[in-house]
Amino acid sequence: MISRKIFSGLVILAIVIGIAAAPSFAGDPDRIGTAAGVQVQVPVGAKDIALVGSNLAYTSGLDAIYWNPAGLARMENTAAAQFSYMSIFNDIGVNYLAAAYGDEDLGVFGVSIKSFSFGDIPFTTVEDMDGSSGRTFSPTFTTLGFTYSRPLTEVVNVGLTLKLINESIDRASANAYAFDIGLQYDNLGSIDGLSFAVALKNIGSNLSYEGSGLGDNYLDPSGREDFLTRDASSDQLPTSIELGIGYRAMLAEKNVVSVVGNFLSNNFENDAVKFGVEYSFDDFLFARGGYHLGMGVEDDEKVYDFALGAGIKYPVGDLNFMLDYAYRNTQYFDGENVFTVTLGF
Repeated sequence: MISRKIFSGLVILAIVIGIAAAPSFAGDPDRIGTAAGVQVQVPVGAKDIALVGSNLAYTSGLDAIYWNPAGLARMENTAAAQFSYMSIFNDIGVNYLAAAYGDEDLGVFGVSIKSFSFGDIPFTTVEDMDGSSGRTFSPTFTTLGFTYSRPLTEVVNVGLTLKLINESIDRASANAYAFDIGLQYDNLGSIDGLSFAVALKNIGSNLSYEGSGLGDNYLDPSGREDFLTRDASSDQLPTSIELGIGYRAMLAEKNVVSVVGNFLSNNFENDAVKFGVEYSFDDFLFARGGYHLGMGVEDDEKVYDFALGAGIKYPVGDLNFMLDYAYRNTQYFDGENVFTVTLGF
């Protein structure tokens, strides 16, 4: 087991390097282009989707695995499980399953899997462009994650996630790995309720497709039949760095309001600023909303802007039951509905 001092040193070092490297691509329009494995950018968890991902500083428990792994250390129960479903454009379904177990001395260990359901797609070829053969195929996109998080002090949490990314279509597939690293710091400047967070996401290998589907039979100049394999491009994953801040205050007995915000910079898209507000009554009922502002993005290029949501947390004996819902607005497609169920044991 890695000692607390070594683990915390590695996490903080990686974050410092990431912050130092961010200006090398932040704000540079020349970096806008193509990335591979963009499935890792599809969010999960209704709670933080309703806040448009602005909740970097306060995200907690299983919700934090995707957004900021440091927040997994804030899991309220010894063990927890979560299931989330979202339908995105063209009826593509996103399924997410996560579970975690915490030990007071060792920290919190989590595992997660995100998979996409595309349905049956007609198989077409140059000879059969209409797919009249009736043959179909369904792509498989999955991200498997292993997360470890722990508190360093009463106000500092750190976390690390290893991701294994797989994509496959008919007779071709691609694999990559990536890391997410996060930190949360509460009571910033000794101010109660003020928190700061940093997350580096998708630091890893390039992704490139391989397989027989990239080849085809051809006749060489002598008339002999041979098989030609085409090399697919090798592209970077959508690496990003996020800086978050939040302030949480009790307005009256049992009434708590959290105001959060993030700055997002990545290696192939425009930067963005995200804002969110959450209202909580008696840690039982929740209302949430957020707005995503793309910097330097024309109105007709915006895909997502605002989100809204609500949640309920209810103890059933020794079991904590949580149900969260989010609606994410989209410009060119129907709005996306997200449902998440979390059980704490």
